[in-house]
Amino acid sequence: MKPKFSIIKKSYVWVGFGLLGLLLAWAIFFSNMRFSEEFTGWVKMTIDKSVDQTAIKKDLDAYLQGAWFVGSTVSTEGQVNSTKLAIKTQVENDEKVNILSKDIQAFLVKKWYITSAKEISEQSITGPSVGNYMQKSAKTAIIVWVLLMAIYMMFSFATIRKYIAPGVLAAVTIGTMIFDVSLPAGMYGIWMYFDKTVMIDSVFIIALLTNMGYSINDTIIIFDRIRENVQNKGNNKGVLFGKLFEDSLWQTMRRSMGTVLSTFI
Repeated sequence: MKPKFSIIKKSYVWVGFGLLGLLLAWAIFFSNMRFSEEFTGWVKMTIDKSVDQTAIKKDLDAYLQGAWFVGSTVSTEGQVNSTKLAIKTQVENDEKVNILSKDIQAFLVKKWYITSAKEISEQSITGPSVGNYMQKSAKTAIIVWVLLMAIYMMFSFATIRKYIAPGVLAAVTIGTMIFDVSLPAGMYGIWMYFDKTVMIDSVFIIALLTNMGYSINDTIIIFDRIRENVQNKGNNKGVLFGKLFEDSLWQTMRRSMGTVLSTFI
């Protein structure tokens, strides 16, 4: 791709905008962050009869907020001859979700929504351990990923060590990856602000990990072209490495834009 303007000469501008965007994105994300039931725990049950959805939701909300189940939310869905309840709560462990389930059954009997637990035809319970497992797995994957990537770069770019340290390239790759993850996270934070049903779930975690993979791949492709150009021209007298880096960026620009566009589609 033919250069339209100088990227390297304006690098301080791009870095400045990048840092500003990064800080703004994470501020938006963390201020609107909400975890789905996979990370907090939930109880879902189906009652074998139609009940007043407004009344049962109001009674359950009041009961849960008055008990020790903090931050609970109740949603209902009426069907023919049945009513579905979904109770999301914030608990420390799976055992407390089981306690919540039993308490809700007792409460429904007490308020005469059901005569006994036998009128509950279906029930599912999920504790926060599912979300905790996903968080630990994601953290482990990121740490191993970064370490393997750094080791790869130390060996793969050893041939240009006298011009630029592979460790610097690895650090830039990690920094770029953080930036590439931040912007989607910020946009997701805006979405969570306008739509209260949008939450952080396993799909969001998978999307971030995928984005990290594309980011690292794109960055290494650019560095690989820099390595080729350094090896071809680095020993020539009077070579300007700023110009060499600029050429490498524009030579890989079409490929990078194509990758982003195809991923977006």
